[in-house]
Amino acid sequence: MSNKSKLMLSIPIVVLLAAFLNPFNLYSVETSSLSQGTFPTPTPDADGNIIYQVQEGDSPWTIAAVAGITLEELYALNGMQPDDFITPGMQLLLGNAPLPTATDPPAAQLTETALAIPPTPVYGVGEICILIFEDENGNARLDETESALPEGQISVISVDGTLIGEHTTDTDPEGFCFENVDFGDYNVSAAVPENYNATTSMNLGITLEAGDVSYIQFGAQTSGAIDLPDNDQVNQRSLVLGILGVVLLLAAGGIGFYAYRYSR
Repeated sequence: MSNKSKLMLSIPIVVLLAAFLNPFNLYSVETSSLSQGTFPTPTPDADGNIIYQVQEGDSPWTIAAVAGITLEELYALNGMQPDDFITPGMQLLLGNAPLPTATDPPAAQLTETALAIPPTPVYGVGEICILIFEDENGNARLDETESALPEGQISVISVDGTLIGEHTTDTDPEGFCFENVDFGDYNVSAAVPENYNATTSMNLGITLEAGDVSYIQFGAQTSGAIDLPDNDQVNQRSLVLGILGVVLLLAAGGIGFYAYRYSR
């Protein structure tokens, strides 16, 4: 075979090879943006469609390869036939992205929220309120008809001997409060006015917690309220005891005399 015949046979083979590599842009010699690694990443639209705009030098098989789908899938998505041409600026559908469902968590939204007012902080202090009342019936309890007793003395001392405060009572029915007392252990004491007798204990140990208000009551009764026997009652009691003593002496003497006579 002559050289001329061999050349004529090689031309169709080159043409077929070029058509296989680039079926829709057979005579294009421009470099595709896909081969340069500049494939623009398509973003799904509101319906979830992924659209790609054809660039200069693109071919269907390069677009399908970069998009990760087969050439047949590209044709089916866009209603194309293998012998259809593509042109720059043409939009091709590459797939569909799933849309959010009702079960997906909602997007974060900014809402107006009323700010809660923080509680007033407690700084480790409390109050000790003390009342001395006139215990008219002597039952050691504050009754509704009983009132505050003035001229009494109250004091608060810490366990280490530090005097927290002292006060002379008045007629305030609420008593007197020592404020801003540090939490801890204290001894509370009271002294009743002159001519009064205490009806309750006059000393009490307490533990004060931060933010607490400790209420303490002491009772006192006038000295004249205590019933004492009069002189007539004392004389009558003495006479009865004297007569009983004489009777006992006579009985003892009779028993002794009888025992003496019996022994003889």
